[in-house]
Amino acid sequence: MSSDPALPAMSVSDAAALRLKAARTRRGWTTKQLANACQEAGVPKLTAIVLNNIETGRRDADGTRKRDLTIDELAALAVVLDISPAHLMGLPDDVEPGTALQLTPQLAESDPKLLLEWFCGQKALPGSDSRQFYSAALQRMPANDGQQTVADLTRAVLQDRAAALTEDFNSGMAEALAKINAAVESGASPEEIATLLKPGQPGSR
Repeated sequence: MSSDPALPAMSVSDAAALRLKAARTRRGWTTKQLANACQEAGVPKLTAIVLNNIETGRRDADGTRKRDLTIDELAALAVVLDISPAHLMGLPDDVEPGTALQLTPQLAESDPKLLLEWFCGQKALPGSDSRQFYSAALQRMPANDGQQTVADLTRAVLQDRAAALTEDFNSGMAEALAKINAAVESGASPEEIATLLKPGQPGSR
């Protein structure tokens, strides 16, 4: 996960617009032909002008995107293009290496594979509540497809527990070392210092 402002980043709509244009081009369609297909699919509001605005962003003079892609439009376009909605999400295939997708103002992710897995509900983002993510994924997943998600959830729980134990251990060691240093500085005898290391003593684990 990345939030480094020095890295190039693009909005979710900018990335989706580029992926939409690539999917349209792969079909050999012009914007007008895609608009005609949308009309036939019962989505007349996706005219050639609207589609052009989505693909270009209808930007301000400073380059700010004025026209975002809505989730309703994304779903309709995926139907018309005969692709998964997830195919229109994530970083473009030919994006500059290191480019991140700006998920929130404070959070960007530059790993294309991780983004796709996250959008598909297969993998949690680093730093997120992985137990919550995999628990929610299991609720939407057929039983025969849930084995990997169960394994991921189990791993997430174990990793969280290991992190908590490590933090507790490090805290205890720091406390014990502080007591030993204080004892040494005060001129304590070796026997008194050894007592501080015995199990059950304050600061020992």
